Amino acid sequence: MKTERRRRPVSLSLRITAMVGVAMTVLFVIFTALVERSMAAHFAEQDLGEVKAVAESLTSALGSSPSTDDPQVLQGQLSRAVAGHHGVYFGVYDNRDVPLFETAPQGLYSVASAAPSASSLDANALQVWQSGDRFYRGAVLRIRDETVLVAVSMEPHLRYMALLRRGLWGGTLFACLVAVVAVGLAVRWGHAPLRRISTTIRGITSDHLHVRLAPADVPIELDPLVASFNEMLDRLQASFTRLTHFTADIAHELRTPVTSLMTQTQVALSMSRDPAAYREVLYSSLEELERMGKMIGDMLFLAQADQRLARPEQGTVDLGEEARALFEFFEAWAEDVGVEFVLDGDAPAVQGNRLMLRRALSNLIANALRYTPRGQGLRVTLAHQPDGVELSVENPGPEIAAEHLPKLFDRFYRVDPARQHRDRGEGAGLGLAIVKAIAEAHGGSVGVRSSGGTTCFTVRLPLAAVAA
Repeated sequence: MKTERRRRPVSLSLRITAMVGVAMTVLFVIFTALVERSMAAHFAEQDLGEVKAVAESLTSALGSSPSTDDPQVLQGQLSRAVAGHHGVYFGVYDNRDVPLFETAPQGLYSVASAAPSASSLDANALQVWQSGDRFYRGAVLRIRDETVLVAVSMEPHLRYMALLRRGLWGGTLFACLVAVVAVGLAVRWGHAPLRRISTTIRGITSDHLHVRLAPADVPIELDPLVASFNEMLDRLQASFTRLTHFTADIAHELRTPVTSLMTQTQVALSMSRDPAAYREVLYSSLEELERMGKMIGDMLFLAQADQRLARPEQGTVDLGEEARALFEFFEAWAEDVGVEFVLDGDAPAVQGNRLMLRRALSNLIANALRYTPRGQGLRVTLAHQPDGVELSVENPGPEIAAEHLPKLFDRFYRVDPARQHRDRGEGAGLGLAIVKAIAEAHGGSVGVRSSGGTTCFTVRLPLAAVAA
């Protein structure tokens, strides 16, 4: 089946430029249309004033004339009435449309007479007529028995409006182009910090994880982005550092048993020996192999925990019963070192993986046994807290310096890195890391405190892990 290729989003610069350009164009177009409409209304009002003045003069002249029988007298009165009104055309016609006095262009009355006569002059009474290739604005009035035509030529107005229209639309086009170019430059200038950030990010490699973006060098809008990126780099650097140390620790921890196995084997093969000597070498090699196998199993578990693959199978687990079972398991060791087990408190059963939780508790007890002085007691405490269940393993002994406490749950971490333990039950420095991984796999957390001659490790499981 052919997969449809997803269309790439339009660039931010193009989006902003297009949006602002369209907005500016619409505003300029509206402004131009309003200016044109305003000028047209102004000219119409101006023409109305001229037409009114002439119409009133003609009305006064016709009213003062007792008769229209003498055309010359009437023409003289009408000429005197409209004297001083330039650019205005008019005509007076009898009831048979015969012109009594006329200055209007030929053919204008035949066009204007098709419209009904107006009883009074206002903006609605004005009409626009075309005679030949010229336009006129005026009105047709009835005064006594005569029909009066008054009109003004629109040619000056039309020429001015044509020039104004070309100027407005040309200015609008120019202003829109300038606005789009200005917006484009502003967007490019505004994106300059992003390009600088991109350049800095491209220079960050595994050898330069210490590089950080400077919040003071970017606009305030990019502060959250820079802060989030720096936090991500902090996490990456911490993870990379842990991975580097983990790899070095693995190589160190595996080199010792492998070197021991090679040395013992070379010594055994250097000369012929009796079967008992070979058996002793094999037992010693088996001990080293078992230790390596346990270490590899622990590292595999931690790797799965890092990838969220160590998901606990849910079941009801009574931590008190698990603690008592582990007391019996470690009883021989405890008697050997003269340590007494004490279980305090009570807590409800939790939902979790019994084997994983038992392994975490076993690691804590084994760790505490290793450092508890002879004749002292090792205490396991269970408590039902408001936010869940708390399990504590406390033992007397040398205090751990405060600077070491945050690192105790790191892999292969030892308070004294020079010590290579070979005592009974000693591991490779992964026990506490496994405790932390198991607690986090159950949604919990771990903690440690060391003061007053005692050290206490704590595992907290959330309410969600508590059985209903």
